[in-house]
Amino acid sequence: MAVLLDTLQVLPRDRMEAIHAAYADQSPRRTVFVAELPITHRIERVDFGPEAHLLRATGSAVHIIRNARQVRTEAPEHVALGLHRHGRTWVSTRDHDSDIRDGHLNCVDMTSPYRLAHRTSHHHEVLIISNRQAGVSVDTVRSAAPALALSPVYDLVRHHVAGLFGATETLPESTRLLTGQATIALVRALLTTAAQAHEGRDAMEEALDARIALYIDAHLGDRELSAEQIAASHHISLRHLYNVWARSGHDQTLHEWIIRRRLDRARGDLAGLDPQRSSVDSVARRNGFADVSHFRRRFRRAFGVTPGEWRADHAESGGSAGDAAPGPPGPERGE
Repeated sequence: MAVLLDTLQVLPRDRMEAIHAAYADQSPRRTVFVAELPITHRIERVDFGPEAHLLRATGSAVHIIRNARQVRTEAPEHVALGLHRHGRTWVSTRDHDSDIRDGHLNCVDMTSPYRLAHRTSHHHEVLIISNRQAGVSVDTVRSAAPALALSPVYDLVRHHVAGLFGATETLPESTRLLTGQATIALVRALLTTAAQAHEGRDAMEEALDARIALYIDAHLGDRELSAEQIAASHHISLRHLYNVWARSGHDQTLHEWIIRRRLDRARGDLAGLDPQRSSVDSVARRNGFADVSHFRRRFRRAFGVTPGEWRADHAESGGSAGDAAPGPPGPERGE
């Protein structure tokens, strides 16, 4: 273990320069801005071989920035996997901004500019590994970064990183390098599986509107069909369900959509089923209407005729069941 900076060993008037130099001399390089005085900062480093090391930083509030010029002029590509011990810390990258929770991992793609803001005194540990050593692409890192917790090995890696500094700072070099190799393999597993989970979640999210519509059609006869049931069946919150529905461009609310699909299905049944074996009341119930009077009112409002008139008109016209197959919901007509 090497101490890169300890401001307690530096005169107060020289601490600002010392902290700037400590971050400028590291690779990959970063720029630090002191957010509060007096400055207290300590950086310790454990090396795990070429292009892989662990930093432990503690101290007062600072903002650490990797700018576009630093990204352009440095190689190879690196990924940073941080474990936040305590303090209020926020990270901003090209893709998202987020607060970092105590005891949790965060991932930063160091091939893009970013800002890590320690807003209070803090304790933060970070593994910095080249993408080459980690065996992952930049695209994998960027996909994995917002989805670490989705990985099946997230907790395993989190607990491993939490004990890593203390377990390795006094190890002989040969053992430390072996530990580094095992750590890099775990990081590779974490990033790869998190990226896969994130991509799978994106694909499922893109298809969510269609899956919801199919689910509604499959459960139109269920009188208990509700937004709560739909959300629970898709493992999402009610708020998420309504947001998905709104983003999909529907001109009806979810409740109105369900009513209209039931009415369309009932209209098809009235046209195709034998009146001697299937009454209007039974058609209403089989399509999820517990209140037959309500069904009759909604049917007339939607189609301008009563269910009985629709059935009689269809019989007189000599149409077939196929003529009345349900189509996409349209605007309801007034009574």
